[in-house]
Amino acid sequence: MSVKLLIREAGAGDLEAVESLVKGAYLEYRELVPGEVWEKWMESVSQAINAGAGLLLVAEVEGAIQGVVQFFPDASRSGQGRWPVGSGTIRLLAVRPEARGQGLGARLTRECLRRARELKLPTIFLYTGRFMLAARHIYEKLGFKRAPQFEPPREPGPMAYRLDL
Repeated sequence: MSVKLLIREAGAGDLEAVESLVKGAYLEYRELVPGEVWEKWMESVSQAINAGAGLLLVAEVEGAIQGVVQFFPDASRSGQGRWPVGSGTIRLLAVRPEARGQGLGARLTRECLRRARELKLPTIFLYTGRFMLAARHIYEKLGFKRAPQFEPPREPGPMAYRLDL
């Protein structure tokens, strides 16, 4: 069976659905994150989606948004990390739990990499949680390598990855 997949830029009318998707997809991690940290994380998700910075890309399957990623051609605009000048970054990769296993996360990530290469960015960075095993698997399979020198000193903190393009 062939599934009709469209990766497109999210429009203003998609923001509420995108925010709901990301927060719903991240719910599986709720028990792993202390309450105050969880609240700050969810507020950060809301701010990132609604700030108008970066590029929100959605994976639409049969007309319904099933996945999202945020791509920043200029990593300094992401509000995360102290990435080198001239690099890009990815944030908020999320796929609806019921849509997982179809390769949507990898497709969204590859679209960010395609755009980064088109822009001739030398490197793309990202943070992910130690507990986000599926996301880490995608990144590592696509060639991302750990970049611990960019990780914040707090424990447990996010893991930094980089891919030289």
